[in-house]
Amino acid sequence: MDLLRLPLKEKVNMATEVSENSKFVLSLKSLAAIIAIVASFIGMYYSLSMEIEAAKKLPVVTIPDPEITRQELDLKLELISTTVMGNAEKLDKIETQVEKIEERVYELK
Repeated sequence: MDLLRLPLKEKVNMATEVSENSKFVLSLKSLAAIIAIVASFIGMYYSLSMEIEAAKKLPVVTIPDPEITRQELDLKLELISTTVMGNAEKLDKIETQVEKIEERVYELK
């Protein structure tokens, strides 16, 4: 079944040229939909503008800049260095264990 060859029930006259005699037809359903959409946009605009005005009246909140004291910096650096040193010790232990395992494997061959 070829859908392109089906006959149209009604012949629709399409205007090929816009002039003073051209007609513009809207159904009541379309007109009501357009009015509803415009009304909702107007309502959203006024609602948003009222919220903006209310926000302008709120006090301004300032967030103070975090100041790091020398003591805090020293403590953080000390913590980092002890963590690094602890990891180095753990790495040394792991390396010795790997060497022992390699020796055992070599002996088994």
